[in-house]
Amino acid sequence: MTATRRAYLIEQLAEMPRFLAEVFQGMPREHLARAPEEDNLSLVEHLWHIKDCESDLYYPRIVQALDHDKPALLPMPDIGSWPLARAYAQRDGDDAIREFTTLRRHLIDRLQDLEPSQFERVSIRQNGSTYEVYDLLEHLADHDRDHRWRMAALLRRGLLA
Repeated sequence: MTATRRAYLIEQLAEMPRFLAEVFQGMPREHLARAPEEDNLSLVEHLWHIKDCESDLYYPRIVQALDHDKPALLPMPDIGSWPLARAYAQRDGDDAIREFTTLRRHLIDRLQDLEPSQFERVSIRQNGSTYEVYDLLEHLADHDRDHRWRMAALLRRGLLA
């Protein structure tokens, strides 16, 4: 991966907390909790899902790949159960944004200190295939893009009108 590509990927990852804070911080609870017809998550559920994926899925896997030699990646958690099991709809969206921002800042700080070769460190998936740290980061950036698109679509469709 080139230095330009690394910098671009890190900037993409750093953008997500800014987006969430600028668009959703301080938004009235009734808007965040409104259940949309076009999506299986309300905005507040998206916020908590993003935060929990950071803390319970992506960050631990990335750290595992960086800190160990060819580790077997942690098993995939049952993220589909999280909205109900973790009562996302009853939680505060601003708390999700704050917690996510702190977690992502830790990740960005760590990534900025890496040597280029560390992005190529390999981890082993449960099916035996391998992922480089770069691949894990691309998956995380894809996850960010997916939720940005879905949340923006809810706003465009007048969920908050």
